[in-house]
Amino acid sequence: MKKLTLIRHAKSSREQTLLRDIDRPLSARGEQDAPLIARHLKEIHDFAPDTFISSPALRARTTGEIIQREASLTHLTLQEESRIYEAPVNTLATVLREIPNHLRHAVLCGHNPGLENLANWLCGERAIYGLRTGGVVMLRLDLEAWSEVRLGCGSLVTYFYPAQIGGGKDAHGD
Repeated sequence: MKKLTLIRHAKSSREQTLLRDIDRPLSARGEQDAPLIARHLKEIHDFAPDTFISSPALRARTTGEIIQREASLTHLTLQEESRIYEAPVNTLATVLREIPNHLRHAVLCGHNPGLENLANWLCGERAIYGLRTGGVVMLRLDLEAWSEVRLGCGSLVTYFYPAQIGGGKDAHGD
């Protein structure tokens, strides 16, 4: 049995229109929501992953760094994986298959539609409808080795997003 947590980056900013997509930072709301997500994971879900892998996009890395810090996971090194950025399911599955088998709980922090499609593919059905920014999908994978990742090997444990746990509001209250 393996555990997989998929985290879509928190709300990003589109204010600086000249930035490349990969360089977009978190918005003020994203900066507020990421610590909230971390506390919820730690307090409600006993969040203790063995590895934390992130897209190299600034908004994903920053989300991952905040979650690691706020969930007291500073002993883990945030691993950047360029293949996660704008990745289709088959690429994300390949990343999962390369995780060392002694690790039991992995986190991927990235983007949609890739993470939503991956969750549904792993569950073998449409388990998630619209993975929101800051959304967290926790899955149980019925396999002994990460190299066995395949269609339908997972089951949904929980899905939540910031507005469900008290976040999702802009700095000015919207």
